[in-house]
Amino acid sequence: MLSVPGRTVLRITVRAPGASLSPQQQRYFAALSPALQGKVDGFKGEIEKYLPADGKKVVFATAWLATDNVFVALMHKHFPTALSGMNLVAIDTLHLFPSTLVCAKQVEEKYGKKGLWKMPADVTSLDEFIAAYGDCEEMDSADFDFVSKVEPFQRALAECNKDILITGRRMDQAAQRISLDVWEEGKRTLNPMASFSWQDIVEYADAEGVPVNSGHNFAYRCDAPIEATKRHLPDLPWKKVALGKPFWQATEAEIKGTPPATITYVFKSFGDTHTTVPVEPHESERTGRFVRQAKTECGIHTRTTSAGAPHGGALQDLIVKDAAQAKALKSACVRTIDLNERQACDVFCLVNGAFSPLQGFMDETAYNSVVKDMRLPEKQLFGLPVTLDVKSIAGLKGGDKILLKWEGQEVAVLDVSSIYKPNKVVEAKECFGTSSLEHPTVYSLIAEQGQYYVGGKVHGLESPKFKYPVMTPAQVRATLPQGKEVVAFQNRNPIHRAHFELLKCAQRDVADSILLVHPTCGPTQPGDIDGVVRIETYEALRKETEKEYPMFRWAYLPYSMKMAGPREAIQHMIIRKNFGATHFIIGRDMKMAGPREAIQHMIIRKNFGATHFIIGRDMAGTKSTITGDDFYGAYDAQETGKKFEAELGMKVTHYENMVYVDEETGYVEESVAKKTGKKVAKLSGTEFRRKLRAGEEIPEWFAFKSVVDILRKAGDSAFC
Repeated sequence: MLSVPGRTVLRITVRAPGASLSPQQQRYFAALSPALQGKVDGFKGEIEKYLPADGKKVVFATAWLATDNVFVALMHKHFPTALSGMNLVAIDTLHLFPSTLVCAKQVEEKYGKKGLWKMPADVTSLDEFIAAYGDCEEMDSADFDFVSKVEPFQRALAECNKDILITGRRMDQAAQRISLDVWEEGKRTLNPMASFSWQDIVEYADAEGVPVNSGHNFAYRCDAPIEATKRHLPDLPWKKVALGKPFWQATEAEIKGTPPATITYVFKSFGDTHTTVPVEPHESERTGRFVRQAKTECGIHTRTTSAGAPHGGALQDLIVKDAAQAKALKSACVRTIDLNERQACDVFCLVNGAFSPLQGFMDETAYNSVVKDMRLPEKQLFGLPVTLDVKSIAGLKGGDKILLKWEGQEVAVLDVSSIYKPNKVVEAKECFGTSSLEHPTVYSLIAEQGQYYVGGKVHGLESPKFKYPVMTPAQVRATLPQGKEVVAFQNRNPIHRAHFELLKCAQRDVADSILLVHPTCGPTQPGDIDGVVRIETYEALRKETEKEYPMFRWAYLPYSMKMAGPREAIQHMIIRKNFGATHFIIGRDMKMAGPREAIQHMIIRKNFGATHFIIGRDMAGTKSTITGDDFYGAYDAQETGKKFEAELGMKVTHYENMVYVDEETGYVEESVAKKTGKKVAKLSGTEFRRKLRAGEEIPEWFAFKSVVDILRKAGDSAFC
């Protein structure tokens, strides 16, 4: 027996000649069963198919669990060169079980492969962690997971120059993994253990002598059940008994003892000490993970991101490609819903991946999670709920299919999984920061929209068509050169000179970048420029400037502004990231959403490819329809965006207003003009519109002639 102070590290069992073996011991010394051997052969085929022989730029994420260690053993036996070349990334959260660290050392020594260890940023001990971030029991679980797991893992991936990520996820572990693909092309992720079961893992570990956590060697015998949410506490009414071997090698009698305990728990998995508890032997190992938390994943596989990557790691494409499948879906529909423009914009964003990682309208669980915490159930950031509102649910039930139509076009089929009546006052207060009907979107939410929500997976039949040209995230990404950063500009008004000067400045500041002009063109508000007219102005400006500014790209997003505060900026960042943008600029002319909508904008731009997000003063703000008072502070959106920039894999920067001084000086930042005492030329929006209607000259320093001509031609019809 090999030991360290106070702990058994490895036990070697020697069988005396002629001694009889229990069934469990017989399995320990037996060769692999035909079924398991078949899975091993399948594993070998997947590795040969997807991994480079030398293992370069391959990362395996290990938590030193039984499945992870079996993977290392399989690689050592069948692909030693690939194992040698790849990186085993291990995260020490500073909250691991001591036995996990011992097991890690055993695996490293047995297979001659050291892990690449990372810890939370700038700390090396639990005391330092608490001083820097707080006590784990007092931290928000999403914040704890990010600082202790996700951020260190992202650092490791960058250091390894990762191309392919390997996980130890299995389909039998949890509902979130039940349909796990072995190869996820969009994420460049391999899940070679997907088809293995828990029994397969322990059988292989026994047969091959794979090191496993010594915490498996104990049973916790109780006279009565103990709630899972309390099993992490000290001094519980159970008896901890050393079995002398992993519990799966023990008989039921050995686990329960004599007389048999009423209930017995064992550790089947090991995460952090405050979120992992023992479970009954027949339960899934994931049952004992993340107790007291409404999630099943720590974030390593769901929240890890990189610059330019879609939110959640893969760009969703929900369009059904098979004509027969699409026909079958339509024929199974029991109801048809004619969408309004706001809903059609949401369907466009869903089926084309602008709302990745969503695969449909939110069910009640996801809705409540986003409203309350600004996160999906698995803790991915998401600014605002994406819901399908209906006025009546009479005759509708879970499992029904609904055909979604937009202006006669059959665009999608909704698989109904959730029907619920939301508390819209709570939704308004949480999402928009107010329940006042003076807030335009709160009024629409409560007084105009349907009182019920229907959630479920969306199957796209055809991307919704609009009166203006639009591009999907995949289409935009295809136009972007590889390896270049992309700056996205979000606005909802015609681009005038001050905007364009801002674009030029941003493009220069991000060396050798592409600038994506990406206006929203969904439903308009009173006083807005009509969407079709705005597109004409953008197209005219694109043609006028394309020779001088070949690094600019233009695309238009059908999106309904929510006027939701900081959240919406985050949402738009994520959508733009999915489209391929690496930076995102918001000028002062966008007044609709405020800080929470800022989150939404960040998400959108992330999904279009953004890695930087430039937020201007008063981004997405709105005013009371009665008093004219602002609902949000001038810099709320910037502060909210900066708070989440690391988690989104984006950097938030901002520019001041650009102001015109004179022909010689041109445009400068507002602070520069004030500091040097320069007199600034001004033209208010009201005066600009008056001049347009009166046919008076618009100064060239204020607006492009091509834009002015289009607005004049449209006349009053240009304004909603």
